Amino acid sequence: MKLLRPFLLSVSIILFAWLFISNINLINVATTLNEAEINSEIKKVNEFTDIARLKEFAIEKINYMETIRNRFAENAMIRVAVISVLIILQVLLYATGGNMFSTKTTR
Repeated sequence: MKLLRPFLLSVSIILFAWLFISNINLINVATTLNEAEINSEIKKVNEFTDIARLKEFAIEKINYMETIRNRFAENAMIRVAVISVLIILQVLLYATGGNMFSTKTTR
């Protein structure tokens, strides 16, 4: 029981931190605004009559998607770094053992 409780606490803290950090920026807080933007983009596509201009628009959107994918990759690297730091901290805290704030000293 002495080992099980710290282990479960460590796992829960690591999982909580991972979930919180990786998902906090993915919350869609402006759903109506996003829907309006999507409808605006669809309207732009429907208004094109020149195929060359439509191709330019599609290429711009593809480049934008590539930029977004790169940002997600950067964010993923940050999440991995944070998770690594949390794991190291948890291991260090577990390795030190005992209550760091206790005023009692054991002999």
